Amino acid sequence: MELYVFLGLIVLGLLVLFFYWAFIITEGAYLGARVVAWTYDLTAAKYDRIKQFKLEQDVWLIAGPLLNKLRAVRHPLILDVATGTARLPLALLTRPTFDGHVFGLDLSRNMLVQAERKLTPYAGRYTLVWHDAQHLPFDDETFDAVCCLEALEFMPDPPGVLAEMARVLRPGGVFMVTNRINWEARLMPGKAFSKDRIRAMLQSLGLVRIEFRLWQVYYDLILALKEGRQAVEGHPPDEIRRSLAPTAHFSHLT
Repeated sequence: MELYVFLGLIVLGLLVLFFYWAFIITEGAYLGARVVAWTYDLTAAKYDRIKQFKLEQDVWLIAGPLLNKLRAVRHPLILDVATGTARLPLALLTRPTFDGHVFGLDLSRNMLVQAERKLTPYAGRYTLVWHDAQHLPFDDETFDAVCCLEALEFMPDPPGVLAEMARVLRPGGVFMVTNRINWEARLMPGKAFSKDRIRAMLQSLGLVRIEFRLWQVYYDLILALKEGRQAVEGHPPDEIRRSLAPTAHFSHLT
């Protein structure tokens, strides 16, 4: 009997460890995109309190480097993949020098609800899109910048998402992504990559001038440019919005 109890405790312990890995560390990344979206739907209302993002830091450390590389583009069109509660769009729209339009895409409906509430003062300057990142609902070479912050490792197919991001980026456009580097990255095979591996992946997608910036203990911030000449004017956002399916376009969601 004692042996069965001992074995039962071992099984229970393993199940607890699996649950912690599957839903806490990897946030459902190995269970499919819908599971990941579900986990964020559950925490959306308190997500910002949990993360405790500092807007002034994001304006300086994220929006600043991005806009510096877009300084020659008038009215740039920017896509933020896995926008969450609009961390990057808010940092961009807060800067008085930014005269472009931001598309924020996410598969979690509740996260987009929170994003909409935060971005309401900037109506007309952003568009929220309810869609997965594996098949971006945009034409080739649409955006002057494409970003994905703290989310790549939670995608079913990170290399596929990188390819999609590069596809919708215009020649000369700015590519910004984070790569998980802390100890938890070792528990996410196929989701987080060595510096050499992700550099090779980006180069294979036609990205050049790749920079790695130590951003925080959890991530490297990577900036690159797509081969080609940078545009001087962003695409009109109304044209992009009209091309979206009605079920995907969620700006002014309430």
